Amino acid sequence: MFARSWPSSSGAGSSPRREVADPAAGLGRLKRIALARAQPLFALLELTYACSWRCVFCCNPRHHDRRGLGAAEWIAVLDELRHLGTLSVTLSGGDALAHPAFLEIAGGVRERGLALRIFTNGSLLDEALADRIAALTPLSVELSLHGGRASTHDRTTGRRGSFSALLRGLDLLRARAVPLLLKTPLTRLNEGELFLMETLAAERGVPWKVDATLTARDDGDPLPLRSSATSAGVERLFRLLARRGRLPDVERRPGEPNCGLGLTALAVDPEGNVFPCVQWRAAPIGNVRTARLREVWAASPVRQQAARASAAANQALLGGGAALARFPFCPALALERCGDPTRADEDHLHRAALADRLRAASA
Repeated sequence: MFARSWPSSSGAGSSPRREVADPAAGLGRLKRIALARAQPLFALLELTYACSWRCVFCCNPRHHDRRGLGAAEWIAVLDELRHLGTLSVTLSGGDALAHPAFLEIAGGVRERGLALRIFTNGSLLDEALADRIAALTPLSVELSLHGGRASTHDRTTGRRGSFSALLRGLDLLRARAVPLLLKTPLTRLNEGELFLMETLAAERGVPWKVDATLTARDDGDPLPLRSSATSAGVERLFRLLARRGRLPDVERRPGEPNCGLGLTALAVDPEGNVFPCVQWRAAPIGNVRTARLREVWAASPVRQQAARASAAANQALLGGGAALARFPFCPALALERCGDPTRADEDHLHRAALADRLRAASA
């Protein structure tokens, strides 16, 4: 699975007419209302732990489902999300396409008027499945690229031929004009192939995103962290982003939360456990098999605690200086690494300072 994140935007017009004319402003106003109401605009559903790859940095605790949700249970979750006012649903895994009822669930997302994103490694795609996915008109299908060379990609995934399978799936979707994104978790294995990966994406006309953050497995196993990029590799990435004008940057305001943790984002794992965001795995806020999702979301003290942590993190970062204030921060990762969702560890401090220096140099 790729590094976990949620879409974000900000800003609002000063009048209703301007909000209609400016989609970004209208979305910013919508998100502010959702934050105030704790309305989960974005949901990530991990349909299955099953996956045909064995990536060295995978955060999933296993590659099979013990008692995964079936189609009817996932459809019930979609009905609950619609009741909660969710706008966008991401189907993930493992590999979302590996769930036997993937098409039924994905169709259920669209039938309820919800935007659809799909995370997949692309290896299961064929002509027929690509046709079915294109017919769903997804907002985006996001595929993982783990190297600029087949040898690097296949070594990372533990599967010979996975690079060719990815490109075949990518090209099947490209031929059907499906909106695509290639995503790369930066690792020790691929950090020397940034130019090759960027070129591969550019030649196919597909946007490409890199994330330098790896996480421990959801069961706490730190094994994936051994594949983390070196300091030199992270600096190489940040210099590339600086040249492209794409350094990580956020605008914080006093009194606002750091992110949608416990407010505008939720995640459900393959066995029905609900979390206040995809990364906050300290404890589930409930399970959809024992209570309706709307009840879990409204009543959970775990969700409320997570939301308070997001607000506290924002204030702490504003007080930490300009470099910290402008750099993205994940309270869930901070909790995992430091035991404190408001505290930046040394790695985060280093990256924030690096981004600040490169930003100043390019100004």
